[in-house]
Amino acid sequence: MHVVIVPDSFKENLTAIEVADAIGDGVLDVAPQAQVSKFPFSDGGEGSLDVLCRHAQGKLISCATSNALGEPIEAQYFLFEDGHTAWVELSQAAGLAQILPNKRNILKATTYGTGLQIRDAINKGCTHIILGVGGSATNDGGAGIFQALGGKLLDQQGNPLAYGGQHLKNLDRIVPPESMEHMQWTIACDVENPLLGPYGATQTYGPQKGATPDMIEDLEFGLTHFSNLIFQRYNRDIRSLKGGGAAGGTAAGMFGFVNATVKSGFSLLAQMTALERILSQADLIYTGEGKIDAQSLHGKLTVAVARLGKKHKIPVIGLGGTIEGPYDTLYQEGFSGIFSIQKGPISLEESKTNASQLLRDASSRITQLYALAKP
Repeated sequence: MHVVIVPDSFKENLTAIEVADAIGDGVLDVAPQAQVSKFPFSDGGEGSLDVLCRHAQGKLISCATSNALGEPIEAQYFLFEDGHTAWVELSQAAGLAQILPNKRNILKATTYGTGLQIRDAINKGCTHIILGVGGSATNDGGAGIFQALGGKLLDQQGNPLAYGGQHLKNLDRIVPPESMEHMQWTIACDVENPLLGPYGATQTYGPQKGATPDMIEDLEFGLTHFSNLIFQRYNRDIRSLKGGGAAGGTAAGMFGFVNATVKSGFSLLAQMTALERILSQADLIYTGEGKIDAQSLHGKLTVAVARLGKKHKIPVIGLGGTIEGPYDTLYQEGFSGIFSIQKGPISLEESKTNASQLLRDASSRITQLYALAKP
C-alpha cells in the first residue's frame, strides 16, 4: 500500500512538515509495511518557502525588514537559481503569526515589510517577483508594499499616508515609483474571494484578524475608496478581480498598481514540483488543514488535492482540527472522507497542544479501516 500525505499547515499550531510526520506515524502504526510518501505542501501562502527549498533549485535569502506593526525583524525569501526570479512569502513579514495575539491591530497592520523584502530582491537583480499571499495580518490592499517600493500615497494636503488600512479612506493621489516598467509580477493566491462585499477581504477575513463590526465598516469604506482611485489612476478595476481579496486585498492592490497576474498558488507550486506524478502513484492520499469548510472550496490546498485525487481515481482523506459543510460539495470535489481529529469535547488550547497525537490517532484509525476494506 502506497500512502501519499500532502497537508497544509495547521495555522499558528503545526507546520505542514509536522502535520505530515504525525499522519505518517499514524499510518505506520497500523500498516508498518506501507510505503509512505510525505509531501508537505502549500497553497501559495505560509509554507511555500519550505516546499521550494525541498523541490526547487535556488536558495533562501535573509534580509532586514519589519513585521506588520513596523517592528524590525529578519525574514527570508526564495531566490531561484536563474538569479532573476524570487518567491516572496507575504506571511514571512506581514503574517498574523508574527504578531502576538494581544498585539494584533488590523487597522495599523501594513504590508510595508513585505515590500522591503521585494525591494531587496530587486536590488539583487530580480526582474520577476512571485508574491505568495496568505496568512496576513493586514487589510491595506498592498499599499504598504507600494510605499516600500518608492510609490507615494498622498492625502488632500499632499502628505504621505500613514501605514495601515485605516488610512486608505484619506487617499487622494497615487504617485507610482520609478523604474518598475521592466518588472514582471505574479501573485500566488490561496483564495478566490473578491476585494469587496460579503465575501471580500474585510468581511470574510477581518474577524479572524481581530476586526470588530465598526472596524470592518471603516476598513471596507477605505478599500472601496482605494479601489475607485486605482481605477481613476490606472484604469484597472480591482473590485471584481477573482482572488483580489487575498491577504487583506494585497492581490487586488498589486494588480492595480503593477498589473500583476493572479494565479493559483497551489497550481504554481505543483508545476514546480513532481506533485501530480507522485499523487498519481498512490493507493490512498491524506491531506489536511486547520479547518476544512466552505472556504476550502475557494483555492485552498485540501480541495486542490482532492481534485487531483478524483482526476486519478484515488481516494482522498481530509483531516482537520475543525470541519464544516457543505459536505456534499466537498465530496463532489474528490474527498472520500472528511474527518475532525477530535476524539471528544476538548478546548481549543488542548486541541492545539495535542494536535500531533490527535492527527496520529485519526490517521491510524482511518488507515486500519481502509486496509480492512481494501480487496
